[in-house]
Amino acid sequence: MSKLGKTIMFVTTVTSLALIVFPVAAQITQVSGGDCSALGIKCQGNEDTASLLDTIQTIVNAFLVLVGIVAAIYLVLGGLRYIRSEGEEGEAEKAKNTILSAVIGIIIIGLSALIVNFAIDIVSGNQGGGAGSAGEPSFITVPRR
Repeated sequence: MSKLGKTIMFVTTVTSLALIVFPVAAQITQVSGGDCSALGIKCQGNEDTASLLDTIQTIVNAFLVLVGIVAAIYLVLGGLRYIRSEGEEGEAEKAKNTILSAVIGIIIIGLSALIVNFAIDIVSGNQGGGAGSAGEPSFITVPRR
């Protein structure tokens, strides 16, 4: 399998693992009154579904940032490899493939972050991104001439 194929498979696997949050978040909305014991978690008395969703969102975002940093490192390594190839066709091609794979990975990671955060916002009742306070839609008024 080519390096591009391996990179795409890796990023797809990581993204799939990050998307596991959807069924978990769907179950969280079924918890009524902040009773976290329905999820099999020992309650301390101050937990509620909002804090649990915030925790999940924080974990997923931290994971996506970590994977994004790895992709950025690969981008830099590909650039250094390209510089060191000194015109040698085979090495330059490998470096270009590394750079291309890293850029594709960064794009997929960014889209994954958008999708996960959007889904968590919808599950938590915020109506998706761009909502105002308390889930109310924010409108932009344009003056007419």
